Amino acid sequence: MKTFNLNLVLNPFERIAGFQALGWGLLGMAVSTVICYLSGWHYHGLLHFGPAPNPAWWCYAIEHLVVWIVPAVLFYLGGLILSRSKIRVIDVLGTVAFAQLPLILMNLFNLLPPIQNMTKVDMNIPPAELLAQPGFLVGVWLSLIGVVFLVWALVWMFNALKVSCNLKGYPLGILYCIAVFGGDVLCRYLIRLCY
Repeated sequence: MKTFNLNLVLNPFERIAGFQALGWGLLGMAVSTVICYLSGWHYHGLLHFGPAPNPAWWCYAIEHLVVWIVPAVLFYLGGLILSRSKIRVIDVLGTVAFAQLPLILMNLFNLLPPIQNMTKVDMNIPPAELLAQPGFLVGVWLSLIGVVFLVWALVWMFNALKVSCNLKGYPLGILYCIAVFGGDVLCRYLIRLCY
């Protein structure tokens, strides 16, 4: 029983894909967009988060769409090249959207006052003064806990690619690295157009 639950936590895509995954993923992105809007934290890229100069609600929505569409398109195109299986667009879009659900928990951490206060601290002051700022260390620890949810989302994205494109071995690893790191650069470039 424990193995089944751990597998479900690490790879939900053996049970959910297609329109069901897409529905849950889009709902999660909507919730995540609202949380980000309330906290003021932006998605600068697939792997980069923080404050940004444009507080408009549409900017948050575009960031979430870009962070979903870019890796999904890269997964799909790479899967077409590397996989011998028939790949359905809906499975790739759905699993990549669903894979971002753990980011909701990371975004909730950004609502906490110590993390909100970290954005107001001048990072150019000497380290001793920086550490003496009220709540700064608590904010650092909370942000490190939040990173766990980013790692969880990245594990789910790996499994989304594996299941939706039926890949394994070197092709899976290479495509995943190209899509995540190349996708991060592409996302950062596209999102920067909003500011």
